[in-house]
Amino acid sequence: MCGIAGIVGSSPLANREQLIRGMCESMTHRGPDDSGTFVSDEVALGQARLSIIDLPGGHQPLSNEDATVWVTFNGEIYNYKELRSELSKTHRLTTLGDTEVLVHLYEDFGINMVKRLNGMFAFGLWDARLHSLFLVRDRLGIKPLYYAMYDGRVAFASELKALLRLPFVPRDLDAEALAEYLTLGYITDPHTPFAHIRKLSCGSILEIHEGQATERRYWEVPVPESDSKASLDDLCEEIRALLEDATRLQLRADVPVGVFASGGIDSTAIMWAASRQGVSLEAFLCEFDDLKKDTPYARVAAAATGMRLTESQLSQADAGRLLPHLVWHLDEPHADPSLIPCYMIAREAAAHVKVILNGTGGDELFGGYARYAVRGAVPAKWSARSGRVISRFANSHSMARKLAAGLDFRHRYVRRMSMVLPETEARTALGLPAQGGKVERMTDALFAQAASSDPAGAMMHVDLNVYLPGDLLMLLDKMTMAVSLESRVPLLDHRLVEFAARLPGALKMQGGELKFLLRRALRKHVPDAILDRPKQGFGPPVASWMRAELGADAIQLLTHSDSRVGELMGRDRIGAWIRAGRTDISRTDAIRLWALLVLELWLRTFVDGEDLRDADVGSLAGAGGARWT
Repeated sequence: MCGIAGIVGSSPLANREQLIRGMCESMTHRGPDDSGTFVSDEVALGQARLSIIDLPGGHQPLSNEDATVWVTFNGEIYNYKELRSELSKTHRLTTLGDTEVLVHLYEDFGINMVKRLNGMFAFGLWDARLHSLFLVRDRLGIKPLYYAMYDGRVAFASELKALLRLPFVPRDLDAEALAEYLTLGYITDPHTPFAHIRKLSCGSILEIHEGQATERRYWEVPVPESDSKASLDDLCEEIRALLEDATRLQLRADVPVGVFASGGIDSTAIMWAASRQGVSLEAFLCEFDDLKKDTPYARVAAAATGMRLTESQLSQADAGRLLPHLVWHLDEPHADPSLIPCYMIAREAAAHVKVILNGTGGDELFGGYARYAVRGAVPAKWSARSGRVISRFANSHSMARKLAAGLDFRHRYVRRMSMVLPETEARTALGLPAQGGKVERMTDALFAQAASSDPAGAMMHVDLNVYLPGDLLMLLDKMTMAVSLESRVPLLDHRLVEFAARLPGALKMQGGELKFLLRRALRKHVPDAILDRPKQGFGPPVASWMRAELGADAIQLLTHSDSRVGELMGRDRIGAWIRAGRTDISRTDAIRLWALLVLELWLRTFVDGEDLRDADVGSLAGAGGARWT
């Protein structure tokens, strides 16, 4: 696990060695153990390394025998031992790690070798003979990869802030991307908040040759099939086998490995699969204030699987104190408040282990959200069109949106996922045309891929393509890498994803029961107390936070005369949004206030260049003038 960077282009660039080192230095939290560069007349590659496998011999960038192929690699290739065994018959291997398999597989199979990799990865591979740079990102988007193409040059990095170190990368804002943020609370591939910086899409390869860039997908999430001929027992056996093997591979490391424990089905499934390999891991739990809703279940899971549980607690004061620092680590505005507990539990785990397993992906794969159980009031074959006509006719009117959502499950889904503002309202606030936004176009296209007769499966398909990589995996990567901790996700082994994603949603949620199939697969293997526990989210009590001092501080920052959000969208509009929910703030109002606060901190950090890493929200509000009432 590392921070990688590179620059290639026909235009000459002075001080490339210095620039590439500066990019890597901005990401030392991702790789504090080692660093390296490779610079030629055509390309500069760099890496900040977190040593996980082959601790003494994994220095990067790394080349093949004749130094015509170079790679800088972030991630893990879990099946590297099997690949090394195959490659050793025709190549001279000089390390004991997984990075070396990339250059030799490329020599044998070209860039399509990526299809043979089981892992999470983002890498840049330079072929000096072809004068080509290949940028590759893993199938599900577990590892991020940013790139900028401008003025005859291409630069890439694991983090956006590294690209901002380069003098030729403009900082023009992308209003369309910001509208997406104000709708979903995050920005999906390939956009970023900056018009000239992009994220490589999941499962994609970008080839740069003689200044021309060509991008193609090598993998896509399978769509749900209409039926399954296998018996329930056979399906359950296959799920257990795939989960066990994924966990077996992801336990490979030359450093201590732990596991996040929430007392839920997904994390407990990982703990069970790890125990099947005969290992006892340290498990980590983070609770909010004095709620302690997860603690009893996490203790049951740990006892049943032979894990050692470490518990920690999060308070409202932690949120205000940490948020400016975490916004710097996020790179992009990201309004999911679970970033706070994610960071806290990662920081606790990093004091004990270097690798953590977690259950991200189980809800999207097996139907863990209540929204999947809801159908529209009208048959799917014509409800989408009628719902869309009504919603467009009334534009952003709230009653029309409710009617459209009631008619069609697609609109109900989009309404629920628009956690900050309706897309039309977000676009209007930024001076964009109300209709035709990215969220509507993106979800329409994904729903069109999935069977309209399977609403649950269709919504899971959209989540696997949008919510999982855009929100959950991006947040997980940034918050764990902030403390130099490698996070692995066994439930997102691509073999398990391909198997589960093809199953009809109605089968995975038989009778409307959330995670029916996964529960059945784990019955008699995982304690009933865990399997029969109602769904619990990972989010903090953000509504109570926003009713208290943190919310007052946020309002003060956002309504002050020098508010950057106010300048961007108009202070009157911001004041109206905040006023609407202050008397008895709901969770929806609280999320909106939280999202605006994150955006304010992001603009000050990445656009204005303020260093807020050691600040807290309260002190910033205190310096901002009189409190709004």
